[in-house]
Amino acid sequence: MNKMILLFVTTIMLSSCVSLHSGSIASTAPPVENNFKYMGNVLGASQATYIFGIGGLLRDGLVREAKNNLIQQTNLQDGQTLVNFTVDHKKSFYLGIVWTHRVVVTADILQYQE
Repeated sequence: MNKMILLFVTTIMLSSCVSLHSGSIASTAPPVENNFKYMGNVLGASQATYIFGIGGLLRDGLVREAKNNLIQQTNLQDGQTLVNFTVDHKKSFYLGIVWTHRVVVTADILQYQE
């Protein structure tokens, strides 16, 4: 019995806080001419928290929510466009009981000149 408790406590301690990162970039056709100016980048984020695997039920899609947040925060002017979308995922686990999944979508803003 003591060995089982020791094994359980050791397992919990070793796996108590873990973060996993992954990401991808969507390919965008590069501008053909040198008629643009880089204006910076913008980001949108979304997160869901789960306890014992339960949670996140009010989420339709973390990537979609993050992209919608990005678009809402961006006030594009005439001649501007979003390119080079990047999607980053971070999954964090705490004591094997609570975990979070955070998605961040970023994009570059290009200003085309006439």
